[in-house]
Amino acid sequence: MEQMKILQQKVDATIRSLGGYFRPLSGLARLTEEIGEVGEALEQRDQEALRSELVDVLMISTCLANQYVTDLAVQHETLGTVNDDQDGSFYRLVHEAGQVARVMNGYEGDKPPKAKDTIVPIGHSIARLQRELFRLARPLQLDLLSEIDRTNEKNLKRDKTRFALTRDPITEKTIDHFRSATGSEARLWGAPAYEEDQTLKENMETALPSLRRFLRCATIEGIEAFVFEAPMERSRSLVEVKELADEMGRLIKERTPLDFKDSPYRLEVFAPQLGPVSPYHAEDDYRMFLVFYVD
Repeated sequence: MEQMKILQQKVDATIRSLGGYFRPLSGLARLTEEIGEVGEALEQRDQEALRSELVDVLMISTCLANQYVTDLAVQHETLGTVNDDQDGSFYRLVHEAGQVARVMNGYEGDKPPKAKDTIVPIGHSIARLQRELFRLARPLQLDLLSEIDRTNEKNLKRDKTRFALTRDPITEKTIDHFRSATGSEARLWGAPAYEEDQTLKENMETALPSLRRFLRCATIEGIEAFVFEAPMERSRSLVEVKELADEMGRLIKERTPLDFKDSPYRLEVFAPQLGPVSPYHAEDDYRMFLVFYVD
C-alpha cells in the first residue's frame, strides 16, 4: 500500500507544522477519545459524524505509528488490507486499541509486561486497528486516504497556535544531521541537537529519557538505532574523535542499565575524520555522531 507511505509523510508534515507530536500516552488518550466518539456516532446512527470520527482515528493512529517508526505499508501488506472484504466491527476496533494501550503502557507507563507475555509490536496492532477503520468506512463509501487530506488542512488552520511545542525522538534535528552526513535510511530515534552552551554531560543527560524509552521498545518495534551528535571540526584528529566517543560511551553506560558484553547493543562512531571510503564516514564539517545500534 504505497498510499500508506504517503499518508505517513503527510501526517508527519502536518504534525511538525503544528509544533510536534503529543507525548505518547497523551496520543493514546486522544486515540481512546476518538474511538469513543466513533462509538457515539454508531449508537446515534449519525453517518456524517461517523465519517468525521473515522478520519480522526486514522489521523491519530498514524501519529502513533510514526512515533515508533512503523512502516504501515509493510504492516498492511502483511495483513492483506487491500483485498480485505470483511464487514467492520466496532468491538474489534476497541479490541485493537486495547492491544495498543497494553504495549504502550509497558513502554511509556507504569505497567511493565509480565515475563511470560508475548508482546505484539504496536505497529502491527495499529495496522489491524486501521484495517477495521477501512471496513467501517466501506459501507459509507468513504475513502479515508483521500479524506485525510481535508482533515490535515483543517487541522493546520484550526490548531496552528493551539499546542505548545513538544519534543520527540523522531523529530530531533540530530536525525536530519546524521542522514545528511551519511545517507542513512535506517529507522532511527535521536537525541536533541547538541547545545554548545552546555557541557557534554549536560547534553547527554538531556537525551537519557529518550534513550531509556528506546531501550524498552526498540527491539520489539524494530527501531534500528539511536543517534547522538557532538561537535567535532573536520580539522581535529582521529585521536580526539576516539576520546570524545569514549567519554560519551562512558556516560551512557553509567546512566543506563546495560552490560554491553552481554546485550544486543553496540556503539559505532561516524565522523569526518574517517575517510570517504569508510562505512563510518560522516560528511559534516562540524559534527561527529555516536550511534547506538540494536543488533
